Amino acid sequence: MSKRNSSTVSNTLFNYFAKTPPSSKKPKQIGDEGSINKLNSSLNCKDGVKVENKKRERIPTPSPEPNKEASDSDEEVVLSNKKRKRIRLNPIDSDDSDIENKADNKVKSPKNEVSMKQRLQESFKYEPGESPKSDKTRRVIPNVSQSKIESQESPIIADEDNWTHCKLDWLKPDNIRDGQKRKPDHPEYDPSTVYVPMEFMKKQTPAHKQWWEIKSKHFDSVLFFKVGKFYELYHMDAAVGVNELGFSFMKGEFAHSGFPESAYSRMASTLVSKGYKVVRVEQTETPDMMQERCKSNGLSSKSDKVVRREVCQVSVRGARALGLQDAAPARSASDHMLAVAEEENNGCRTYGVCFIDTTIGQFHMGQFTDDKHSSRLLTTLAHYPPALIIYDRKTTTAHTTKLLATHCHTARLERTAIWPPEKTLKILAEKYYRTNVDGDWPEGIKPFLHEGDALGLTPAAHCYLAVKALGGCVAYLTDCLLDIQILGMSQFEEYAPPDVLNSTILSNDKVENEWTGGNTMILDAITLRNLRIVQDEGCLYDKLNFCTTPMGKRLLYQWVCSPSCNLTVIKERQEAVKALFENQELCQDAKNILTTLPDLERLLAKIHALGNLKKSQDHPDSRAIFYEEKTYSKRKVLDFISVLNGFTAVLKLTELFSDIESVLLKHITQFSPQGKFPDYRDTLKFFKEAFNQQDAEKEGRILPGAGVDKEYDHILQVIEELEDELKQYLTKQEKYFKCRVTYVGVDKKRYQLEVAQGAAAKAGPEYHLESTRKGFKKFSTAETKEFLARMIAAEEQKRNILKDLSRRIFEKFSSSYNQWEMATKCLATLDILLAFAEFARQQHGDICLPEITFDGNQEPYVNIKEGRHPCIPVAHEFIPNDTSLQTARLLLLTGPNMGGKSTLMRQLGLLSVLAHLGCYVPAQECSMSLVDRIFTRLGASDDILSGQSTFLVEMNETAAIVKHATIHSLVLLDELGRGTSTYDGTAIASAVCAELAGRGCRTVFSTHYHSLVQHLAHHPGLQLGHMACMVETDEPTADGAHDIPEETITFLYKLSPGACPKSYGFNAARLAGVPRDVTARAQRVARRLEAEAAAARAARRVLRCARAADLRALLAALTI
Repeated sequence: MSKRNSSTVSNTLFNYFAKTPPSSKKPKQIGDEGSINKLNSSLNCKDGVKVENKKRERIPTPSPEPNKEASDSDEEVVLSNKKRKRIRLNPIDSDDSDIENKADNKVKSPKNEVSMKQRLQESFKYEPGESPKSDKTRRVIPNVSQSKIESQESPIIADEDNWTHCKLDWLKPDNIRDGQKRKPDHPEYDPSTVYVPMEFMKKQTPAHKQWWEIKSKHFDSVLFFKVGKFYELYHMDAAVGVNELGFSFMKGEFAHSGFPESAYSRMASTLVSKGYKVVRVEQTETPDMMQERCKSNGLSSKSDKVVRREVCQVSVRGARALGLQDAAPARSASDHMLAVAEEENNGCRTYGVCFIDTTIGQFHMGQFTDDKHSSRLLTTLAHYPPALIIYDRKTTTAHTTKLLATHCHTARLERTAIWPPEKTLKILAEKYYRTNVDGDWPEGIKPFLHEGDALGLTPAAHCYLAVKALGGCVAYLTDCLLDIQILGMSQFEEYAPPDVLNSTILSNDKVENEWTGGNTMILDAITLRNLRIVQDEGCLYDKLNFCTTPMGKRLLYQWVCSPSCNLTVIKERQEAVKALFENQELCQDAKNILTTLPDLERLLAKIHALGNLKKSQDHPDSRAIFYEEKTYSKRKVLDFISVLNGFTAVLKLTELFSDIESVLLKHITQFSPQGKFPDYRDTLKFFKEAFNQQDAEKEGRILPGAGVDKEYDHILQVIEELEDELKQYLTKQEKYFKCRVTYVGVDKKRYQLEVAQGAAAKAGPEYHLESTRKGFKKFSTAETKEFLARMIAAEEQKRNILKDLSRRIFEKFSSSYNQWEMATKCLATLDILLAFAEFARQQHGDICLPEITFDGNQEPYVNIKEGRHPCIPVAHEFIPNDTSLQTARLLLLTGPNMGGKSTLMRQLGLLSVLAHLGCYVPAQECSMSLVDRIFTRLGASDDILSGQSTFLVEMNETAAIVKHATIHSLVLLDELGRGTSTYDGTAIASAVCAELAGRGCRTVFSTHYHSLVQHLAHHPGLQLGHMACMVETDEPTADGAHDIPEETITFLYKLSPGACPKSYGFNAARLAGVPRDVTARAQRVARRLEAEAAAARAARRVLRCARAADLRALLAALTI
């Protein structure tokens, strides 16, 4: 047999990427016995090709037989050794399908195959939570032909600098170009592409050429390149697999590693979580299909004979969706994709933003003007932390580019050419929403369209940048092949920063039409960071997060970033939390139900994607050849069943909370008219009775009951009618032959009439004799052949319907998406209220429900008795404090270093947030009027990446306070002015303090400028306070070495009225370990400076004296 004729048995990776043409030599003929033995051995041996020593040998991987379902196991079917004929593997089983490279197979012992197979499978088994990365101190290349290697050579150590891709000149940093041949220093350089010279491509095998063509368009990504049942990583991607996933290099001249298809989800998730972009490349035709394509198109060249492959998915943080192969994300938090469009006119910046959690599918779009510090954009970034940021490389200013890079350093930044808004709307209309006469724009996107354009292809005047930002998201989703499933959900929502939203609120939504704030408290990015509310270990969000569902955790994040300023909402939450706090048994029963729920929000999006008709027809995944398809189908069905079971379990909450008094709890747990929980019982019953769940879990496919699918019901009816016709025809034949007649035969020989031999003589010429058996004859007629043809056609139609049945059921389920979404929001709200109740139970000291009020005739106030910091765990060691800001609403706070001033300020801010969330607060008593916004200027730090000094950062934050603070704001200012000279700092602090005191907003202003206390002590809107301490003075040493006595400070951490005379900075220096000689010298300098300052003050007072009597009294009181 020639090499070409025996090619299908050959299945090595060397054949797939070999650069040498196939040999024309024929192998020597061997004896029959030797042939049989070697052939039988080859049935269990996959790597019997003798190749050059430097080439890596490939293990073939069998695919499912056409008439059998795919197996979950990777094990191969062992064929009997008694077969005395050469077995030709099914072409679909071939990994390489690249038939232009051929080689002879020589067989080996099957023991080697079993050993290698076990090693391969075990290498992809990990315990839960175990990282796939292994020790890389020594990278060993496994050789499939172990029997040869063990006798010839020891394991080979990989030399990463000696791979083929490391030697290519056009990949060197000085020579590399993008797809348009631009150098890296070109302003339009695209790092996601690379130029591959044509001379190099001509030397590649067809399959290798295919890999480079895809890599040239995805140079910034790791390609998972499908070869049979394995995903292979080549060249620079193989190095990533070795370093990040714990693989080993395979033998060969080029770097190569890989893993089985079943491990895709884990490997892709690992790389994506580490910041890589992963491209999944699938085979979209089998070798048979390739042969047929070449034959029908008259293609005979070597380059044509390679199976077609297509990019089916691009995964990156911020652009991941749950598909057929993907497991649910480990994190419940959202990884947002954010697109930013910008315009700058006369120093005024306008931003358009669009952000989305691709695992849920909800778009948020908005446009707003911003200040020179981009405060609103920074707040948006803090409220919706992005994992992926897309911005226009031409129109985005250097300021915004630097801001995105410094404040979102963990996010992936993508500089692209964002589509114009008109192009975005045209593409959305033509491809997704207005594809036919009945097509219409989603409701959420209509406010962004120009009213005068009936087709909706022009953006509204005030939404130009918002639509442009949407185009950035749509283009990126299209590149990632996620556009069909996400845009198909048609979920759009308008977004505005909190301060913009509050300024546009209708007057009838304000408390008694006098509340000047909005529905939510404004917490900007600076406040969220300074108060450690989110995105920090031990932050307020972490302390409150007793949620049991992923939906609750995500909604809690938004609640904490935007506490309510609606008195009705706050009081309803307080009432609900109090009811739950007082009924622990009810809470436990509710938590037991919620704990069993999957991430319904994300699974709804996944089911919607799996039910998308357009995706099933147009997406490359619909053409992909999967070898683990049964596993994926079973996972798909299990996800659907878990959703049905989840929504079934949720119905128990309705009964559980039926007697509750709380208005809010009724609202989120009871059906109309008592509440707003959607009544989906009939819909749920329909889907639960639509198929047998146990059979579906076992078989991995859905067989619907009657009334579920019209097409399926129709074809079953056709088959039933046909069976009735067959019965009637059989009865007619029995009457004719006057004996018992039965149908016999299988498959295409069904419906033959079996007649007893004694009655068979009646058969006329219309009866065609098919076969006989003892005592019987089998006939076919034109009628039976017609019945058979009709039945075969009906069964084929039934099979085709069943193939698409799961998708249609998912599509029908998703048609009630708004109902399911409303239910998940109610569940998330209940989960948060339960978390608030649990937070209250976890507190060790006194707790209370704060009294939140608003009266247009009453001045703003805060009264807290025995309040504690909610995020400090050691409650028994924490000193509680009273805080009262009422008549004099600016507290000028002094005290020693490390005395607790900053802690007290943060405590006040966090207690205010908790109060507006409707939660219990750790205090004996708490009452306050509504707070529209919290401003903070705490700590001292520069922003070196943005080119801002410590003092400039201080002034930026202070400018925002002075500009935006209202009488209803809470301002926390810590040591303003310390970043510059003493006099400048004191003067600025004094001016700001006087401004805020005159404005009347509730303020805590801490300072170490004691002259500030003297200047402002008598201001009517200001009160003095200090953090108390005890001071003990040590006696000087007898030898006089240290004539300056040391002061030992005992911090009392208690807020007391009046000012503190000193800051006791030398105590902090001593605690820090500054040498005694240095502190002693510093104390002498301090005494001299204090004396000089006292003399200067005395001289000023003397000069101000106008009368002699006053002068004499002043001089008499002086002590020098």
